[in-house]
Amino acid sequence: MAWNSSKSFAGFSDFNTTPKDKDMDVDVDTESSPVPSLTASKKKPFISTTFDDAAETFQETFETGIEFQKFARPLEKLQRLRIGSSLEADIDMVAILPEFDILCSTRAQQLEYRKDSDAGYRTFSAVDEYKLWQSESHTWLLLTILFNTFEKKTAYVGKGSEVLEWSDLDLIEHLANMDNNYKHHLAVKTWLETIAPEFTPIALAKTYAQQTNNTFSRPTLAFGAPRTHSATSPLSKKVYIDPDATTRDGTKLGEGNQRAEQDLLRTVWEYIRRGNVEDAKRACIKANEHWRAESIGGGSFYSVPIAFKDPVYDREDDRHGNKTRSLWKGTCYALATEPTVDKYERAIYGALCGDVSSVLPVCTSWEDHAWAQYNALVESMNEARLGQFNRGGASKALPLPASTVTSAKDIFNNLMNSDNQEVKNASQETFRRVQMSIILGQTDQLLVKMAKEAQASSKNGSPIQPHLLRFMAHFVLLLQSKEAHVPKDAGNYFIKSYVDYLISRKMYDLAPLYASFLPVQLQVEACSSYLITINGSKKDRQEHVNIIRRNRLDMHKILTATVDALLENIKDDLERRDVDYMANLQWSIESSSTTEEKTAIKAMEWLTFDEHQYQECLLRSNSLARRYLLQGRLNAALALFNSLPAEVGQLQFRELQSQQPQGSQDTVIQSNTHEHFYYRDLFSTRLLYEEWKDHLTSKPTTGEGQRSKMMMWESTLKDKAQKVIVEIETLLSSRWLFDCIVPGDASRNQELKRLRQIYISELVMNLHKVYFESRVVKPEYLEKSVDISNLVASETAGVPLYKELQDSNRLNEFLDQVRLSSIELIREGKSPFAY
Repeated sequence: MAWNSSKSFAGFSDFNTTPKDKDMDVDVDTESSPVPSLTASKKKPFISTTFDDAAETFQETFETGIEFQKFARPLEKLQRLRIGSSLEADIDMVAILPEFDILCSTRAQQLEYRKDSDAGYRTFSAVDEYKLWQSESHTWLLLTILFNTFEKKTAYVGKGSEVLEWSDLDLIEHLANMDNNYKHHLAVKTWLETIAPEFTPIALAKTYAQQTNNTFSRPTLAFGAPRTHSATSPLSKKVYIDPDATTRDGTKLGEGNQRAEQDLLRTVWEYIRRGNVEDAKRACIKANEHWRAESIGGGSFYSVPIAFKDPVYDREDDRHGNKTRSLWKGTCYALATEPTVDKYERAIYGALCGDVSSVLPVCTSWEDHAWAQYNALVESMNEARLGQFNRGGASKALPLPASTVTSAKDIFNNLMNSDNQEVKNASQETFRRVQMSIILGQTDQLLVKMAKEAQASSKNGSPIQPHLLRFMAHFVLLLQSKEAHVPKDAGNYFIKSYVDYLISRKMYDLAPLYASFLPVQLQVEACSSYLITINGSKKDRQEHVNIIRRNRLDMHKILTATVDALLENIKDDLERRDVDYMANLQWSIESSSTTEEKTAIKAMEWLTFDEHQYQECLLRSNSLARRYLLQGRLNAALALFNSLPAEVGQLQFRELQSQQPQGSQDTVIQSNTHEHFYYRDLFSTRLLYEEWKDHLTSKPTTGEGQRSKMMMWESTLKDKAQKVIVEIETLLSSRWLFDCIVPGDASRNQELKRLRQIYISELVMNLHKVYFESRVVKPEYLEKSVDISNLVASETAGVPLYKELQDSNRLNEFLDQVRLSSIELIREGKSPFAY
């Protein structure tokens, strides 16, 4: 196979085109034994006789995704085998090419059936769809035949040391085994024969005892002997019983015989066109034309199937084939150029001898025209091979056809510049462009050109057809699997576009499979683009993650990008700077979150499906929590942390305990781990504070029978006050967020400093309130509410609390509260300076 690439397909490395073929510049806008070993039988896929309602168009059927699923299944099987292999070998898509061919040909035959049974067939453009499926089937078959031809190597069995002793068949077999050009041309010819449409043979026997204007009973005469009757006899004219009379004496057959002759010639031509010479001979025999069967069977190569050293190898009964094949070809050529002969008979003998001009008049399709020329090319190579050893050759009386094509380039140039406008137009059809590029080895040029065309069309609002896009994606994957030269940008374009299309059709089970063949960055872009749209339950999203994992995509980067994209979508809401955080701090920590907050919190769940994602989850959840806390949205931050697995922080903490930070990244993780637990400390403290606050406001009314309730209320308030006081003082005496500040991230460090200002100040104010308001159940708390100023003024653990109040502009507020406590002490006759 003539792949014009820097790295040929595996198994094709020994195949080189001739220099002329290599330098060809055909614009494809888009070269074992001979025929018997290459002939592929035309598949006849099962055609269901049950169809949906006629109103269902092909497009409707296709858009359901069934066809996409069918093409993905064999590829998915290969992928699973590769993943399951300990060798981690690359997939080889050649194995599934026949499945692709069958899928296409089956669908084409279903549509062909509708052509005859469905009144709405043409209305729904199924004709065009039929052509697409048929053309794609032909393309997969071409690739299958070419790969099988060059990859299934068989050892050549030598016929002897002396080549001059070889028979004609030996010489041709050697050519087919050793000459890759010949092998390639023969394979393409076989493909063109295989894809010829099916036909119904009609071969009726003629009655030779007829004359043009009279019909008589067949006389009993020796074959070939004319008989003259008397003038008074009803048989007054010459009657011929030999088949050559029409040519020799210019007589004409009767009407019935003419029809029988035409039917037989058409049948024989159709068989020859499909490479079935034996079937053509049988048709002749069935029509009682044994002489014609022998005449078209004279192309068999002469061979002697006995060892060369056997002295009796030349016995007559051991010979096979035609030893004077060139003489036979000259006779065929003479008949092919006879203008008085029926066009199908000329085409038959023209094809047998390798002539082109006599065959083209009966060619009706692009494939027919291509076959006629490939047939001539192969025949000329056969003749050239035999001529090297003086086997046969043309004579003056019986010349052989002059070779008009010498390469695949010549053939396709002829087709693209054909006088037949239909053939010329057909050469520009997409699948034929692909087929020509495959044969000519110009797939790299084709991909670049088609990618540019597709991109331009997409910009103009006319994206590439889904059918063609699917084919191109699989075609690129095939080329890549065979290590052919695939232009990187063009190849990625088709695969990425197909993935994007699958995503647009919500085929999320297929998209990761094809994305796995893309570079990592494109994998991330493709998969994260649809994961951000998934808003189902955690279980549903877990299944999407499992699909990504099964296809061995970079799940870490994909899920991280998904979360980042989701957060980016609500960036404005997250970074609101005009929010009154003081007002928000008055809300309950257990109040509901906004829709935007719930969306962001749910986004973080993508990083909780696998422990390997916990580190990214830790970093991003901290970042999101900082934004909520900066807005005073303690409730949103708590909802975020409640949605995370407890192991998110614990796993990182255990890993940090097992090893000392080795670098800046370890330091960042350590810092974020501490930050995570500091937030949990804040939440637990705030929850206790709100419990105390709620209980404070639930004081029962005084009155008869309320004393027991009052005593219970006082006891509970005392207990809750004690708990929250311990929690707040513990937190204030810690280095809350202070030791999370590390060099290198100015933005985060600034946020941490601001959070300390807000929440250290708030905790100080909360502590004072608890002391001051709880004095009703524990009088000594009033003195504690004044003594708290000593805690604020001290630099516990090297962290000055007063500085946070000062920077948050709440120091005066705090002093006002301490002043109230002092005044209350004075009212009770105590000195506020004694504490």
